[in-house]
Amino acid sequence: MAQTPQIGTGIGLIAMGLLLTIAGAAIWSSCSGQPTINGVSPNCGGLAAFVAIGIILLIIGIIIVVMAASSGPRTIYPSTDPAVPPPVIQPVVVQQTIVQQTVEVRCRYCGSLNPVTANKCAACGAAL
Repeated sequence: MAQTPQIGTGIGLIAMGLLLTIAGAAIWSSCSGQPTINGVSPNCGGLAAFVAIGIILLIIGIIIVVMAASSGPRTIYPSTDPAVPPPVIQPVVVQQTIVQQTVEVRCRYCGSLNPVTANKCAACGAAL
């Protein structure tokens, strides 16, 4: 499945947020562990901002990815509401015509037509 641009942007924000959060937290922990000099503790406030910005980017990236993934194509199923009757399906009528031909022969005496299976002429009674 090809990624949409929104998912790519969201993944980039997640990666950037993780990087800022981890790097800022690591440097902040080393900064806050330093001893005070002449009663003044080191200023680690700027590093706390890195952690805060990283967490914000991480949350925004997750929201973008979830929204982009949930806005994909959806399957629409037919209504199963009992108040809505199902569509009426009309039967297909097939008409079949059978054509049957009978072979007839003419009587050589009177000329009338007789079925080929007849032994005698129906009009004059002569043998066929």
